Amino acid sequence: MVSKMERAASPLPATRPPPPLEYLLRLLHWTGVMRHPRADSWSGRAFYIRKVVVSVAISAFLISQALALWTGGTADIDRFTLLLCTFNTVLAWLFRLGHIALHERELHYLTAQVDRDFGDFLRPRDVHLVQTHDRHLRRIVLAYIWFSIAGCLWWIIFPLLRFGFCAEGLPFIMELPYEVTSPAAFIPTWFFCSILTLHPTPMTIAVDSFNVSLVAQLRVQLTLLSRNIIELANEDKDRSPVLVKHISSGNDLSSESVNGIHIARRLRKMILHHQAIIRNTELLEKCLGVMLLGQSLSIGTSVCFQLFQVALSAGSVAEAGKFGCYLSVMLAQLFVYCWFGDDLITESEKVSLAAYSAVTSLHGIPIPQKRSLLLLMVRAQRPLRITAGGFFPLSRESFVSVVNMSYSFFAILRNFKGE
Repeated sequence: MVSKMERAASPLPATRPPPPLEYLLRLLHWTGVMRHPRADSWSGRAFYIRKVVVSVAISAFLISQALALWTGGTADIDRFTLLLCTFNTVLAWLFRLGHIALHERELHYLTAQVDRDFGDFLRPRDVHLVQTHDRHLRRIVLAYIWFSIAGCLWWIIFPLLRFGFCAEGLPFIMELPYEVTSPAAFIPTWFFCSILTLHPTPMTIAVDSFNVSLVAQLRVQLTLLSRNIIELANEDKDRSPVLVKHISSGNDLSSESVNGIHIARRLRKMILHHQAIIRNTELLEKCLGVMLLGQSLSIGTSVCFQLFQVALSAGSVAEAGKFGCYLSVMLAQLFVYCWFGDDLITESEKVSLAAYSAVTSLHGIPIPQKRSLLLLMVRAQRPLRITAGGFFPLSRESFVSVVNMSYSFFAILRNFKGE
């Protein structure tokens, strides 16, 4: 018979995703990004049709961008860097679609981790903390998604308001087999560009929100684990006078044995809780590592090019605002991972401090329980973290490093333009 821990270790598709992620799952499903784990046969077929249509449209756009890069060359450095920026962004989104399809089962598994892997460790009072955290996270996620939509709308509408129904009024520089001088040709092309703007960027934000929500769930579990470890030591102190009175009444059990049984049960549950958190963090790292490395490189490149475009548009406030919106969205995509990843590292380090505090407080517990607590402390000293393909952890320091690197390349590019 398969044990509960073995079932948890095997990446089976989730059957009951927690409500906090349901709204993101539905959004990703109906936009052809990631299939819903509970999708029926009709909805599943419709999802794959949408995914094929989106992939074909993105591929056609990339071919158009590649042709524009080939025909234009590097003679106009401004045009060349802008084309590279948009090509890089859309190519990164196509890569993410393939990566999500490859790890869809694991992501479905992690979607239900709160109920399936951590449900047995939650006490009634912990439920309120988890629900409060979920509501707070949902407000942040929705504000984040609407921020990206606002930036996309500005990117789409600004060229149209400035240049009207001509090639310059399109959001992107494209190589087309026809002229867009007439409204009959311009309007369908503009709608095509609008869809290619509104799908990759807000959906990238939605995927990022889904991923960081999984990270935030693990962080909350670490918070509950640290609190339970500290309370175990406090309960032991409060229980001692009662046990002394119990022993003096003639009971056969010693205070050490009663206390040891209680602590052994609680400690075993905490160790299993910590192992479940470690296991799910490693699975999430496996799912996101390669994608985060590619996204970090893509964002670093885009930030460099967008800084260059903002510097070129310094004389036009509207143009600078347009490229500034693009730059802000790119930075936000990396920042959310670094922010939540840093919180995960910090919270995992607190588990080690909580275990150390408990070891120094629980003087009378048996040696095996002390040894187990020490092993928990030693393991927690290696903080849990999400990395970019194993090259660097996603933290606030990493975000600053990527921005500094992008600025350095921007300075080189600007000097090259000046010469």
